[in-house]
Amino acid sequence: MIFVTVGTHQQPFDRMLAAIGTLPDLSDVVLQYGYGSPPDGVREAVDFMPFAEMEHNFERADAVVTHAGVGSVLCARRSGHVPVVIPRLHELGEHVDDHQAELTRSLAALGAVLALWPGEDLREALARVPARSERLAATPGPLTDAVRQALGAPPA
Repeated sequence: MIFVTVGTHQQPFDRMLAAIGTLPDLSDVVLQYGYGSPPDGVREAVDFMPFAEMEHNFERADAVVTHAGVGSVLCARRSGHVPVVIPRLHELGEHVDDHQAELTRSLAALGAVLALWPGEDLREALARVPARSERLAATPGPLTDAVRQALGAPPA
């Protein structure tokens, strides 16, 4: 199962939802789509999920595709995933600034996420996701340091 979350930000994330729609088989996709419109054919599509349900989906997923929200990325990593991260971009009207792009660059440099930028193919990114047996255990130290660095603070 592929778990997808766009987060709870008020601006729709149509670019990410369109990318999900390009997958050849949506019958294995569970999608939290926020303020946008889900593509047809997904197994389950919910605008917003309670946190416990989100955690359950992170745990049972074979792969995770998420916006670059800190909470979503950390939940994915805590569940043992190297998530495909699609940051919301200010220049495309998807967020108020580019903090998600900054965080994505920092985490991708650590190998903690697979970044997906405009023009890149989601199917190719998903093909690079490590198999569950190959995933590294989540390591909060480097992720915490990356978040701090992205925010301009020194490592702890």
